[in-house]
Amino acid sequence: MGMAGEQVIKKLSFLDRFLTLWIFLAMFVGVGWGYLFPGVVGFWDKFQVGTTNIPIAIGLILMMYPPLAKVKYEELGGVFRNYKVLGLSLIQNWVIGPILMFLLAIAFLSGYHEYMVGLILIGLARCIAMVIVWNDLAAGDREYCAGLVAFNSIFQVLFFSIYAYIFITVLPPWLGLKGMAVKITIGQIAEVYSSILGSPS
Repeated sequence: MGMAGEQVIKKLSFLDRFLTLWIFLAMFVGVGWGYLFPGVVGFWDKFQVGTTNIPIAIGLILMMYPPLAKVKYEELGGVFRNYKVLGLSLIQNWVIGPILMFLLAIAFLSGYHEYMVGLILIGLARCIAMVIVWNDLAAGDREYCAGLVAFNSIFQVLFFSIYAYIFITVLPPWLGLKGMAVKITIGQIAEVYSSILGSPS
């Protein structure tokens, strides 16, 4: 690790430095809580509005707002004029990523259909909140991060349902596996995004 990397780490607070650990602990606690107290699922469902869980939406807003507030939005034009970066992001996120996750799902979970479909869906969903947080912690270029996140978010709203149909309904039968009808509309995806961002659906 270079001097720049060491300086970034030294600037991180205790909570930020071990963020990965806190994430795994939260996952462990959540899974354990659900296993020990199955009724907790119904409790959290009370805070559901449409497809959006309100506590999760509030948490995402609180997590994304600080780094996004530091972005110089007047400089985003330069990001969208860099076609090489946009093209690379498009290939990584919407060609390599989905195909890789599809192959992993087929290779390791073909005997567990629900898990296979779940992994494929995760592979199609581009991460937004954590990308912004990790970039900020690493002292990355905030303008490029915000621009690429916006670019991929728009692409996800428009094409997620199409990708889900191709990778879950069309392709598995070609490989001798069971396909599944996935009913995800562009409107539903847009509703989730608008709810997370705090705007009216």
